Amino acid sequence: MFFFHLREALRSFRHHRGLATTAIVALTAVLTLAGLFLVLDYNAQVALQFIGDRREMVVYLKDDVTEIQRNALIQRLAQLYGTATYVSKDDAWHEFTLQVGDPQLLEAVDQNPLPSSLRVHLRAELLNAPAMAAAAKQVQQFPEVEDVRYGAEWVRRLDDLNSGLRRGALTAGAAVGLLAILIIYNTIRLTVLARRHPIEIMSRLGATDAFVARPFVIEALIEALIAAALALGILFGAQEAVASQWLTSVVFIPWTWAVAFAGATLALAWLAATLALSRVLRAVGA
Repeated sequence: MFFFHLREALRSFRHHRGLATTAIVALTAVLTLAGLFLVLDYNAQVALQFIGDRREMVVYLKDDVTEIQRNALIQRLAQLYGTATYVSKDDAWHEFTLQVGDPQLLEAVDQNPLPSSLRVHLRAELLNAPAMAAAAKQVQQFPEVEDVRYGAEWVRRLDDLNSGLRRGALTAGAAVGLLAILIIYNTIRLTVLARRHPIEIMSRLGATDAFVARPFVIEALIEALIAAALALGILFGAQEAVASQWLTSVVFIPWTWAVAFAGATLALAWLAATLALSRVLRAVGA
């Protein structure tokens, strides 16, 4: 029975090539736009993850901290927050001189004023503003610690940017999904109306609505699958062109995202076809 419905869907697809082609082109354009937001969102997430992985908490030590106390503090920080790396006063001064780059500005400094510190590479669950603030407050209470810095304002802005990108992607996805439903809805509706007389005959011979509807649903799924494949192909080609010419760091979405993209397109096509057929078939068969 499935192959019968598939054959009928392909026959309808051939007989209404103009309508099907128009639907595929329009749907491909909409899905390409949605896929563009998806690629941008993925690359933004990759960039934010890279930046987020570089977030660290700098723990400045008191001058009288012994090596034994420092090692004990490193172990405690590793257990509670993440990997801690010791930066001596000399190492801190060397990094500072490299950042300044002008020896004349450093000639007036008689001695090294920079304290020794621990740079804590925080665990993944702590890479957000509230968790980092709580961790810094706790570490501040340790007797060996002079001060704690983690760039609170920068972390908050990074979290806000991440949240904004996700909201934008969800909004764009909802709008594109609605457009896809409207395109498929109208295509199926016009296809059913074009086959009004055969459907009337089938209904009078006792065919159920589900039997009549299946070829149209399969046709909608075929059109959606073709459009999704074309959209992904266009996006992949565009990404390769951009990456080779200008931005080598731009990457395409992973295959799991591509499969989910195609699956979501098929789900929208099924929903749109079901909505269209539930209304149109009854009117045609009446």
